[in-house]
Amino acid sequence: MPKTTKYLGFFILLGVGTGLALGWAGQEQIQRWFEGLTSPIDKSRPQISAGYADTVAKVLPSVVSIYRINIDQDANQTLLEDPHYQQFIAGELAAEQIAEINLGSGVIISAAGHILTNYHVIVGADRIEANLHDGRTAQAIIIGIDPATDLALLQIDLPNLQPILVPQQTNSRPGDIVLAIGNPQGLGTSVSMGIISAMGRNQLGLDTYENFIQIDAPINRGNSGGALINTAGQLIGINRAYIYKSGTNTIGQGLGLAIPISTINQVVNSLLRYGKVIRGWLGVRSELITQQAAGALQQYGQEEKILIKDVYKGSPAHTAGLQQDDIITALDDQNSPSGRAAIDYLANLKPGSKLRITYKRQGQEYTTTATIGIRPKSQ
Repeated sequence: MPKTTKYLGFFILLGVGTGLALGWAGQEQIQRWFEGLTSPIDKSRPQISAGYADTVAKVLPSVVSIYRINIDQDANQTLLEDPHYQQFIAGELAAEQIAEINLGSGVIISAAGHILTNYHVIVGADRIEANLHDGRTAQAIIIGIDPATDLALLQIDLPNLQPILVPQQTNSRPGDIVLAIGNPQGLGTSVSMGIISAMGRNQLGLDTYENFIQIDAPINRGNSGGALINTAGQLIGINRAYIYKSGTNTIGQGLGLAIPISTINQVVNSLLRYGKVIRGWLGVRSELITQQAAGALQQYGQEEKILIKDVYKGSPAHTAGLQQDDIITALDDQNSPSGRAAIDYLANLKPGSKLRITYKRQGQEYTTTATIGIRPKSQ
């Protein structure tokens, strides 16, 4: 055996021997403590911090697991043999051919049984089942959907439901501690913790209207549609996606996204009142001019502006005379610092209202007035 190996073996034996000696000494010391020879035993109740256990316990009855069920008379019955799904496809469903079951989460927002979830969780479903934290299960009906924000409003018919608390003011900030509650991987209600990394994330290509809360708490498959709460147990967002590298809704270290309560409030109120979300529409495809944009800032100054990439024929913008490559600098005489702020401003305008638009074309500034329309389903 080489000399280095000898010494290595010696040190290993020495370390093991020392560890055993320390272990025996530690056991002897503990034995003395229990015998009261060295220190009396502390028989009082330990003051262990509950962390956010009380907050989570208060919210759990308001979070449900959503199962999107697709029925196909020609499908095989393999799902019926899966113990994980048997509890959800028993009874009348057992006689039907289950082609697919997809997982998701939802949040009870009213005592009347209204449940908020993501649109992508329930789209295309033949049947929607909601599984409550207390073990009850009910079939859900769709009250309204809003694919533009990936939100859907459902309703179940069960007594003694506990709606989640909603804050009176939306004052979430980066650095706030948040808890994400949902049904990841179909394992049942689960909680993860993180902080708010950023507010107002957009231009990610996930939805038409994006105003996401970015968090570092994991949002895995099945978590979508679940609750994002603050440490007071109030709903501040609906979990939307977890992006890792080039994929979405995947496991791994990345960034989580949630739809903020401000957007939720607008969508829910509109769905309950009209059965759909009515938004103002100008009829342009635009992008935000950044410092990397080709020469536009050098011509029009260093402030960010909105560059019109295309104008839809027959749209309010087309009627008002706007053209491709025009640069919008103000809406209703208020500077528009970003494309997202402009989209949100337009969306909140009622169809038929007048909008004063200031824009630049080939270095010259102009003003026009457009009559806001209703966003077509195809846009």
